[in-house]
Amino acid sequence: MCLPTAVRGHVASRPGYAPEPCRRDFPKPSEISAALAALGVYAQVPSERELAEHAIAAGGERVLAAALANALYGAAIGCGMLAEGHMLEQGDNRAERLSLARAQALKASGAEGAGFVGAMHWQAAHIAGPLRARKDREQAPLGQALAAASWALVLILQAMCMAEPAGSRAVKVTDALAEARAELAAAERHLRRLDEQTANLAGELEGVIAAAEDAMRAQGNGQAD
Repeated sequence: MCLPTAVRGHVASRPGYAPEPCRRDFPKPSEISAALAALGVYAQVPSERELAEHAIAAGGERVLAAALANALYGAAIGCGMLAEGHMLEQGDNRAERLSLARAQALKASGAEGAGFVGAMHWQAAHIAGPLRARKDREQAPLGQALAAASWALVLILQAMCMAEPAGSRAVKVTDALAEARAELAAAERHLRRLDEQTANLAGELEGVIAAAEDAMRAQGNGQAD
């Protein structure tokens, strides 16, 4: 996966104010746990002893940090959805306010240049993951189309991450784009099948959502298909 070359924190932009990015080291489990507690995911911040035990169970501190960071990402999504919903209950210019609010996500990531695309690639992979996890078992054309289209987006962003490709990198870009075209063609085939089954669309959508949730729970519990 291609990731931003630097991770930086930003102060939310205000008119006439240019925030200064601050560099930081790799996040520690204790720092991420504190953020999770602040969002209400944890009743209290785990102790250093508890974090050490969790790190051993997870396979190391780096694994634990990555797992907690992704948990924080999920918690932030829930917080963002609630905050946006509350914001949109009143006032005009909803689209403008929503655009301004959502722009803060990539700003806060500190991603710049190729890393900006890398941040979008990372987010796209989060969307495609649970959809693709059920791809081989999913028979419904909607689920198949979603898996194919979402993975095509991941592949295109992956190709974009490779700045000034040459030699073997150029081959990787070509291969990624070819695979993306194949996924998009597959999505189109599944959508044509879906056209024949529109009467059952509501029930099918419910099944796809349930399957994606089951896949995420299985991954969270360390289970593999």
